[in-house]
Amino acid sequence: MRPAVHLTRGLDVGDVPPTPTERAACRPLGRTEMMLLGEASRRGFPVAFAREQGGALVQNIYPVRESEARQISSSSRAQLGLHTEAAFHEHRPSEVLLLCLRGDPAAATTYAEADEIAAMLGPEALAALSQRRFLTSVDESFMANGEPDSLTTCSVMTSRGGSWRIRYDEELMRGADPEAEGALSDLARAVRAATRSVTLERGDLLVLDNTRVVHGRSAFAARYDGTDRWLQRALSSDRLPPEGRAVVCAIVLGADG
Repeated sequence: MRPAVHLTRGLDVGDVPPTPTERAACRPLGRTEMMLLGEASRRGFPVAFAREQGGALVQNIYPVRESEARQISSSSRAQLGLHTEAAFHEHRPSEVLLLCLRGDPAAATTYAEADEIAAMLGPEALAALSQRRFLTSVDESFMANGEPDSLTTCSVMTSRGGSWRIRYDEELMRGADPEAEGALSDLARAVRAATRSVTLERGDLLVLDNTRVVHGRSAFAARYDGTDRWLQRALSSDRLPPEGRAVVCAIVLGADG
């Protein structure tokens, strides 16, 4: 089994232009896109969601002034809550790949591993979290053009092959009943206790197992002067969705599950 968290440092990302300050201003970087997609392909199938950044297989992540306080990747003043990527979605990616083009020492990527989280929970909480008694809504980044929200019913923790899997969103998930809500509160405390952080620097590639790790980001002060933090993100899946559920060469997933 691959490590749940893997960091490679010192990759050659070439000459990086100033960090864009507006979403429309971003232009793809061929060198780093190919590097990232190559690694995503080596690990599985590169995938994207049609309702997130227009289905781009490589997503540019940098602060945008209009969204600095929101729970989306282009924020800065907001601390991003710990979550699995696309927790609401039936076809969640298996791995999240983050390539740093320009770092910020104040912007830490936070993460916690499911096995360490589970070790801090009692059997009653784990039993409740393993049942489909939890509701999560759609990520804000999937509703940028006014698309509707919806609720998905799911379990949060499952045990497989001696290892725990997690499906969680700190900001969007709630219990369907008082006992489930109590188990979710226990989980939130365990997640906080298990949280670690890494500050990504130019040339760092961080790969997170999206089934065994939750991740987030600390708040930081954006400058909007071309020197801000800039990551590129790709998603990889170990399997493609059923025929008819994928579009664009069978590697871009629709956002309605």
